Amino acid sequence: MSINFLENQVEEIPAVDSSDGEKEETVYLKLCRAVVLAAVFLVPLFFLPWTTSVLEFNKQLLLIGLSGAALILWLLHVVVSGRLIWRPNPVDAAVGSVLAASALATLFSITRFKSLFGLSGSLSESFIVIMALSIIYFAAVHSFQDKGRSAKMVMVTSLCLALLFGLLQLFGLHIFKYLNISIFKFTDSDAFNSVGSINSMGLLGALALPVFYRFQSFKVSIFKYLNIGKVGAFLALALLVILNWWALWVVAIAGMVCLIALESLANRQTENNKFRLARFIFPMTVIVLSVFLMIVNFNLSALKAGLPIEVAPSFGLSGDVALDVLKKSPAFGYGPENFSLAFDKFGASSLANTTLSSAKFFDSTSQMMNFAVSGGIVLLVAIAFLLWVLGAGIFKYLNIETFKYEDAGVVSALAALVVGMFLYPFNLSLMFLFYLVIALTVLALWGSESRVVDVEERASTSLVSSLGFIGGLLLVLVGSYFGATIYISDLKYAQALSSDTNDKAVQLLVESINWNGNDDRYYRAASQVALNLMVAELNKKPANEDRTAKVQNYIASAINLARRATEVGPKEANNWFNLGAVYQNLLGFVDGVEKLSEDAYLRAADLRPGDASYFNQVGSTYLASADLSRRLAAGGGANGARFQTAVGPALDKAEENFKKATEISTNFGWAIYNLGVVYDRQGKVNEAISQLEKIMPFNSNQPGLAFELGLLYYRVGRKDKAFNELQRAVLLSPDFSNARWYLALIHEERQDFASAIEQLEKVLSIEANKDNVEVLAKLKQLKNGQKTIPPKKVTDQKPL
Repeated sequence: MSINFLENQVEEIPAVDSSDGEKEETVYLKLCRAVVLAAVFLVPLFFLPWTTSVLEFNKQLLLIGLSGAALILWLLHVVVSGRLIWRPNPVDAAVGSVLAASALATLFSITRFKSLFGLSGSLSESFIVIMALSIIYFAAVHSFQDKGRSAKMVMVTSLCLALLFGLLQLFGLHIFKYLNISIFKFTDSDAFNSVGSINSMGLLGALALPVFYRFQSFKVSIFKYLNIGKVGAFLALALLVILNWWALWVVAIAGMVCLIALESLANRQTENNKFRLARFIFPMTVIVLSVFLMIVNFNLSALKAGLPIEVAPSFGLSGDVALDVLKKSPAFGYGPENFSLAFDKFGASSLANTTLSSAKFFDSTSQMMNFAVSGGIVLLVAIAFLLWVLGAGIFKYLNIETFKYEDAGVVSALAALVVGMFLYPFNLSLMFLFYLVIALTVLALWGSESRVVDVEERASTSLVSSLGFIGGLLLVLVGSYFGATIYISDLKYAQALSSDTNDKAVQLLVESINWNGNDDRYYRAASQVALNLMVAELNKKPANEDRTAKVQNYIASAINLARRATEVGPKEANNWFNLGAVYQNLLGFVDGVEKLSEDAYLRAADLRPGDASYFNQVGSTYLASADLSRRLAAGGGANGARFQTAVGPALDKAEENFKKATEISTNFGWAIYNLGVVYDRQGKVNEAISQLEKIMPFNSNQPGLAFELGLLYYRVGRKDKAFNELQRAVLLSPDFSNARWYLALIHEERQDFASAIEQLEKVLSIEANKDNVEVLAKLKQLKNGQKTIPPKKVTDQKPL
């Protein structure tokens, strides 16, 4: 039965019989297939050590390069031979619709550059990756004449090696450690693998199980005795048992159920294949094993103890974010790779009273929800169209008498991929596998329907092919140029982050910005380095003659760089937070920065509502301003009175913002503590005590907090509580000199000279205090039986 939804569109163009396809091949088409096979083999395995993302960023560059080469070679084949080998099928249009939807989402994105190229740690949905994957898909579908058997063989080999490498890492057998290659030091982690996170590798194993199981052994060479499919199935199953996460088992079960269903239906349609229950032993074993392990909650804690915990927003929270984005921008969403901005806007408030209140998430819990956020309804419709076309083709394929059980493995893997999209976000390796399996499915369904079109038969088709070659070449050159510049800039950025001096770091950051001025991370980092250089210049002794000029230059640079970050990424809360922090650090150097800092922090709070840290920072800015004014007023001078009058309003602003922070997050310890500090400065000691008592039960192991609370207790006459808190402080930190100092003074007040002397002697036993004049004088006084408390007060004595 022929399945060709596009047949009528192709008939008008003169075509050569498909049997002539082999004769029409050129060296360029053969090289195109070789490039596709190289991509199939390398993408799951590839990583390099030189960028901020050793996996995703390097895989992206590899994919851009190989897809560009495949496109040029395929176009060269068309131009040189004058023939177009084409395999008409409805999936091409569906894949093209996904690419078009991604292009529209990028065009209307709130951050176009990031949607176009992505960030180093989040690339799988960026337009350039979707385009590269689409090119690999088209090159595979329209260049392979063996129904994808060679691509399947390479894919199985690559996935098997990726799983083997990941399992060896998991068991502590770090290959690069034994090779003693220093630049690969990052591979010493048990959790490192060539796919991504541990769960990503587990998902890869679950997705590949059907392909592994139905893969036929090598027919040639020394590998014909190596059943790599069975090896891969064993490795995948072992990994799933170790991880034992329900989402991975659900994906594996989906693949196995589809495998059983396909083979059962196929047996009904064919006469030559007798129904054999033995075919289903492995799928049924996987299903039973998965259900059993989930029920008993099997846990290999010895292997998993050292693995990092993967934190992600819940399904409910991810869904809420996606729905809010669709309400605000229903057609195209926020744009590819902008989930973090959407989460800041619509999801951060849900974390206000958790330990993850300041966490930033770059993916939802589901790839489908990522698509909703990044592409809106248009992209979701395109994905649905793609899945519908594939489903319709598979359904009709079951009526074909030439059904192959090996094809059932590919189709089942596609079903598992679709289920996986609803349960986990896809990184670049998983997205590549998605497009590759689609291509293999098309080759399985329509692989025998190849046509050879003579493009030189008509002037119009010849012109189109020539223009297509020119356009394709320009596309590859532009994409390669920008991909290379972005890669080099990230390489410089990675070097700057690991540099040991500020001077070297700023030089590398300037180079990063020169290569790529559209990444706000570079400007944020450079602004902080400029502040570090300013501090280093101020700390130099003796002072240089041009110190003032240098300090002013660093101040201006820090401000300008931080501002530039907000211009490059105006929707990124981190950029405004960084600008606020820069202004905050310039208190005392630049007049009026309090208001500038507040405005920047409030802009960040508007982009990420529900995050109390921004109001805490505003409060901290005004609290620091009040303390600075107080110190300047204490110094006297002509402006002493002016500085003193500025203290009260600054404390009021600090109180206002700390209260806002505690209203958003009732257990935000820093804001509660800072509010207590403000009350202390305002003379509201009881209110200050009330704030510190709120956080004390959760910070009972903090000697500094016990010390401060003890002094506050003493100031309001609650001397027993003060004594207990100071004792707690020295119990937690035996070398806490100030806590022992005030304990000695309280003992003196109680006429317990022996205990007071004991505390003072312990203070002097600390190397840093052995020559402290004040402590020595007090010790001598007490040994002579003299006391000064009372009439003096304990809290009137300055700390050491």
